[in-house]
Amino acid sequence: MSLSFFIGKAQTAIDGKGRSSFPREFRRQLGPTEGGEFVVTCGPNHTLRLYVLSEFEKFMAEIDAFKDRQKAEIFRNQLDATPVEMDGQNRILLPRELLEHAGLTTEVIYAAGRGRSLELWNPERYNAKYSKKSEEDLKSFDDMFYKIGSTEGLDVDR
Repeated sequence: MSLSFFIGKAQTAIDGKGRSSFPREFRRQLGPTEGGEFVVTCGPNHTLRLYVLSEFEKFMAEIDAFKDRQKAEIFRNQLDATPVEMDGQNRILLPRELLEHAGLTTEVIYAAGRGRSLELWNPERYNAKYSKKSEEDLKSFDDMFYKIGSTEGLDVDR
């Protein structure tokens, strides 16, 4: 599959050394030139972001274009960007400091992020933020679905 973004989510274990299997669902979506090299950073909401290299380069270009150079430099350092790669068993080693930032211990949810990046979430936090369990959650989802578009066409009142 060759999309300009990832789709889906998957949950995998984290072993005692901080290794997590890179989900098969997302391995299938990697392009032929993307290989198994990534950059992992701190993300918002106590998450991690896992970027394919080309997406990380775009992200860095956005930071470099930011007009307030001092804020951009502070932000760049706060990312704690770390290169990682899949080993022969399709695992990636997540640095201990980043695991602590995201509250990841034994399980992680990989969820599609912006472009060719993935969000890595603590499962409890992910489910608390994105559940559709209450009637209010379902109504909010339905409202947004119809505002953005569906098989019935785009809503002009975006």
